[in-house]
Amino acid sequence: MVDILLEMDRILRPEGSVILRDDVDVLTKVKIIADEMQWDTRITDHEEGPYERQKILIAVKEYWTAPPPERNQHSNH
Repeated sequence: MVDILLEMDRILRPEGSVILRDDVDVLTKVKIIADEMQWDTRITDHEEGPYERQKILIAVKEYWTAPPPERNQHSNH
């Protein structure tokens, strides 16, 4: 699952989206990984209502950059 998500992250441009439909347990695991990859995710019900185990995950790859490296705060005196 991680390998597939990493490949999707590589292929998608920033603000590209993915829609997955599966069992809520599978989508919960995918959501955890996608959240760690800085994607904006949400799980929602599909047309058959909230009592079905099958849900929809909507994930959008966010545009982000790594923070600048910290400079050495110690000065040589």
